Amino acid sequence: MLHGEISCSIILFTVGFSCLVVFVMFSFVLFCDMQEPEFSVTNAFLTQFTFDTATDQNLHYNLTLDITIRNPNKRVGIEYRDIQATAMCGYKTFALLSLGGGILAPFYQGHENTTVLHNLLVQGKQFEEAKICKCKSETVAGVYSIDLQLALRVKARYGMSIKGRSNKVGILCNLLVPLTTFGTSIDGNGGEYCFNTTKCFNTKNFFLQNS
Repeated sequence: MLHGEISCSIILFTVGFSCLVVFVMFSFVLFCDMQEPEFSVTNAFLTQFTFDTATDQNLHYNLTLDITIRNPNKRVGIEYRDIQATAMCGYKTFALLSLGGGILAPFYQGHENTTVLHNLLVQGKQFEEAKICKCKSETVAGVYSIDLQLALRVKARYGMSIKGRSNKVGILCNLLVPLTTFGTSIDGNGGEYCFNTTKCFNTKNFFLQNS
């Protein structure tokens, strides 16, 4: 009887230990293989960027963006929420856009998946003349240097139910955007200038920051 109890205990211990080893190995492979999502601006249309001194001395701007997000992970999905976009020119913020309040709801992106945020519109009026002068000086031949900053929260999802913690992250995109007139982007010499797809980079680690 005693021998049978010992054998049963050994079997239970062996099974439990094996399950633990498998779980640890699975977690190690899953977490070590995790990659950050890739952001890029694939299209940018600037149809207005004028400083009107005759009326209210403000900058009038109209910028439309297509942002592509790719999740390269084979086993990990990603949840995105609380997305804010900030546009800067000459180190001065001229537009702040919240993409969570009805403009873009929180969304989930599956593994090895690509999501395109189409036609994100940034428009309005901002700046006084003293603040816009540096932006003017950095403009070359009708092509505007605009820094797009994205602030958002992400959460990794492993399988159907296991989720990581929610982390604050930041993305920076250094854009060169030509002013578009009647559907054509014109440079300072009268020739056409096309916007080039711009890869963005992370300013904070995606999965290692505190929430």
